Amino acid sequence: MSDYVPQEVLFEILLRVPVKSLLRCRCVCKSWYSLISNPDFISNHTKRTALYSTNTHLVLRRYASDDQEETFTLHYDDDELFGDCQKLDFPFKSSRDYFHIVGSCNGVLCLIDNHTKGLKPIVLWNISIGLSVTLPLQQITYQLFHNEVLGFGFDSQNNDYKVVRIVYSRMSDKSLILPPDVEIFELSNGAWRIISPRSAPNCVLTDSSTASLNGAVHWVGYYNSSEEVGNSNRLVIALFDMTEEVFEELNLPDGIADDILEQLSVTVFGRLLSVIQYKRWVRKLGYHGCCIWVMNEYGVAESWTKLLNIDFWSGLRKVLGLRNNGEVLLVKNDGELVSHDPWSKRSSKLEIHGESSSFFADTYMETLVLLKGKKRLCN
Repeated sequence: MSDYVPQEVLFEILLRVPVKSLLRCRCVCKSWYSLISNPDFISNHTKRTALYSTNTHLVLRRYASDDQEETFTLHYDDDELFGDCQKLDFPFKSSRDYFHIVGSCNGVLCLIDNHTKGLKPIVLWNISIGLSVTLPLQQITYQLFHNEVLGFGFDSQNNDYKVVRIVYSRMSDKSLILPPDVEIFELSNGAWRIISPRSAPNCVLTDSSTASLNGAVHWVGYYNSSEEVGNSNRLVIALFDMTEEVFEELNLPDGIADDILEQLSVTVFGRLLSVIQYKRWVRKLGYHGCCIWVMNEYGVAESWTKLLNIDFWSGLRKVLGLRNNGEVLLVKNDGELVSHDPWSKRSSKLEIHGESSSFFADTYMETLVLLKGKKRLCN
């Protein structure tokens, strides 16, 4: 049948077909297999999926110390059906408890096993098609004292997925030496390369959350070479442009640029760059709440708006995301997941538990990224 359909028409038809069906369509004939596996088709299909995505599902990661299992589950973002989840096949095992999630982009997670000695294994994993790529070991080694920061994102100009690694040498007094050493992994050629980008004068917080948006990776940055709590002069959003491969920065909302490093988190809500400003931490209880800010016009500091102000006196550990019904997914300090209504101030238990620091949530997106990737890329 495909012999009678012009290639450009077939291309447009298949762009509208869901990922799981496309995987089966590859078995129709060699020409379909070749078309669906083509990088240009994969790129266009991913763009269309992102454009028309309705964000109906969430992927959730947690680790339960009782059974020592790292679990990924798929949830329908609905009040009644959220608990009826599908357990995903997670094909990896951390050397100790659970992987650190560097970031996500177009349905792909970047994972690193921080518990191994020496250079750490890094994996790219497409949740929807179950394929993964294990990256070769990094090129930059380090001394005994160092801080390491990773970011994962998409270079739209070159249609390439990249991992950036920033290594700061650290003095015995914990101050960092600038500029850092930087290297980049490109999925297109499967290799790391050391670069010498124009460095921003700020440092990136080692344990900062990351946000991939508009072709850049974002972290919490600071203008002091010490990460001691309360010892920072000024905070910013540090970013790395994946196409130009340069560091830049964005200003935070007025009034929080002198906040405490550990109380800020950068993320993406509703396709907008967002900052979570956690309220005072109380030992063994957690945070008392948070403020969520969104940048309505990317790159314009004056467009920061306070979206939500959440008081949560029962002990907040982290904000996972915003639900379609307007409620906020929160992890309590005791490891319980709840759905919180910021207006009525009521929280609904979701009967999901785990180590509070292990929780991760993101919008589920089915893509063909990594379809032609190998299981492992060797040095």
